[in-house]
Amino acid sequence: MPKFTNLKATYIAIFLLAIIQISIAQVVPVGSGSYTLTFPGTDVAGRNNYPSGTPFVTGNAVGKPIPTNDWWSAKIKNPHCDNLFNYPFTQKTVNEGLVVSYIPWGVIDNILPVIVGVSGLNASSANVSDYSDWTVSINWSNSNHSFTSTSGIGMPFLYFTKNPTDIAQITVNEGTATINNEKLIIENARNGADFAIYAPMGSTWIKNGKFNE
Repeated sequence: MPKFTNLKATYIAIFLLAIIQISIAQVVPVGSGSYTLTFPGTDVAGRNNYPSGTPFVTGNAVGKPIPTNDWWSAKIKNPHCDNLFNYPFTQKTVNEGLVVSYIPWGVIDNILPVIVGVSGLNASSANVSDYSDWTVSINWSNSNHSFTSTSGIGMPFLYFTKNPTDIAQITVNEGTATINNEKLIIENARNGADFAIYAPMGSTWIKNGKFNE
C-alpha cells in the first residue's frame, strides 16, 4: 500500500524552507546591524509611511537616493520652504531666489532681510539639483533665467552661479548696503548680521532704490 505520510512531510518541509529563505533574502546584514529590502509598513499611528508628493529635484539629483533626514530635506517635497539651518545661515527659498539670514533668527513669514537671485527671476519652485554628504545645490529656473545656490553644513559662505546673460540681483530689505569695487557689504541686517557679497573681478554693482545696491 502506498505511503504518503513522509512525502507530505517532505513537501511541507520544503515549503517552510522556501519561506525561510525568502524571508532571509529580504534582510541584508551590514556589520553588526542589517536593513530590509522590503517596506516594513506603517506603525499603529500611521507613521513611517512613504513621503507624499513628487520630489522637487532636477539635474544631477534626478535618480539619486533621496535623503529624508538632512538639514535641507524639507526642500525635497516642497516647492519652497523656510528655516533651512545649515549653521551659521538660515535660508528660505522664494520665487525670486534665496532669502538669507543669520541664526538664531529663522526666516519666517514675510520677513525677508536679504534676497539673492537674478533680475527677472520668478520660479514657482526651487529644485534640488545636486547634493553630497556635506553640500546641497538648489536651482531656480523660469523663462530664460537660471540661478543656483550651493551651501554646506557648517560653512560660513554661500556660493552662487547664474546664466551668463543673467544679471545678479541682491535685494536688501533690512540693514544698509555699500559698494566697494566688486564687493557689496551689507551691515546691520536682521539681528545685527553683516554680510559681504563678492562678485567676479570687473563686476559692477548698480544701486536701485533705498536698500538695493
